[in-house]
Amino acid sequence: MKSKLLAFFIIITSVLVSCNLSQKAQLRKELAKEFTVKENIVYHKDTPFAELQAMTWSLDGGELVKEFNFKIIDKHDLDLIGGMIDFLSERHQGDEIEVEFVIDKKDNNFKL
Repeated sequence: MKSKLLAFFIIITSVLVSCNLSQKAQLRKELAKEFTVKENIVYHKDTPFAELQAMTWSLDGGELVKEFNFKIIDKHDLDLIGGMIDFLSERHQGDEIEVEFVIDKKDNNFKL
């Protein structure tokens, strides 16, 4: 009886987790539609959001990979980064997208 209850609990938990991940992925895809690119600037709803800093090549697992490095201009909503990465990944399939931004010294949320 306990094993059936445990199996039921595991199934319900995995369904809930997969639904939550699916919703987040869908939300990021919808968000990605709000981005555009003009020259080296990525815009979110016509507001500059990130700037291309460098395009580099690296050897990853024996394969040559192109990397695009972006610096965040507008740090007001860092939750947009996932949508921007989805947008750029769709445009540059197979390439890596890297994003950097300066963490405010007063922000203690990130610790090593």
